[in-house]
Parts: sequence; structure tokens; C-alpha cells
Amino acid sequence: MEQAYAEALWRVIENGMEPEKAIASLKNSLERSNRSSLLPKIARAFAHLAARQARKNTMTLSIAQKKDVTRALKEAERILAERGIRETDLCESIDETLIGGWRLEGRGLLVDQSWKKSLLSMYNAATK
Repeated sequence: MEQAYAEALWRVIENGMEPEKAIASLKNSLERSNRSSLLPKIARAFAHLAARQARKNTMTLSIAQKKDVTRALKEAERILAERGIRETDLCESIDETLIGGWRLEGRGLLVDQSWKKSLLSMYNAATK
């Protein structure tokens, strides 16, 4: 039940209604039908929906060292352009588990240009 309300609220806001007005309207509607106790559950469902939407549009660029940021960013943008991915939020993070290189992941895509992957591949091939 609360999921349906959260999705309806999301669609109304997405279609251009101001969030404050949409929430006030939902609250009034729930109060009229004696369902105002659903409001906290709807808020949690809306937060989950927003987080899911954010994950759909976000890609993470994990970089081993700060000095590699500009090179990795250029290569990641080139790869995204080749794949036709235009509208995306690119989050950069330093990953201390990577020895060198970078990883781009999100939206069903994983590009691993890290030294860690290469070293693990060589190790696995040598120990077979």
C-alpha cells in the first residue's frame, strides 16, 4: 500500500508539481481517509525509491591514487561516450584496495582497468 503511494508521489513530483505541494496534498488526502498513520511508511518507501533512482543514474569511478584522477576521468568519459551513456552522475572515489589504475561501474557496466585485476589474473594463471 505505502509503495503505491510513494510511487504516485514520485510520478506527481516528476511531472512538475512542487514537492511541498505534492506532500501537503498527499497528507490531506490521507487525513481525509483516516490513513495518516501510513505517512511514515510512505516516507520510507519514497526514500527507497529515490535511492534506487539515484543508483540507476550514478556511476562510480574508483581510483587507486589521487594523481591518477585526471587520466582516469578522461578515459572514463571516453568509454561512456563510446557506449552512448550521456546523462549520468559520475562519483569519484579513492579506493585503497586498488594498487593502481581505476574501475568504472554502474548502470550495468563494469570497466576494470586496475592493476589489482591484472595481478590477480596473472596469479590465477600461474597457480593453475
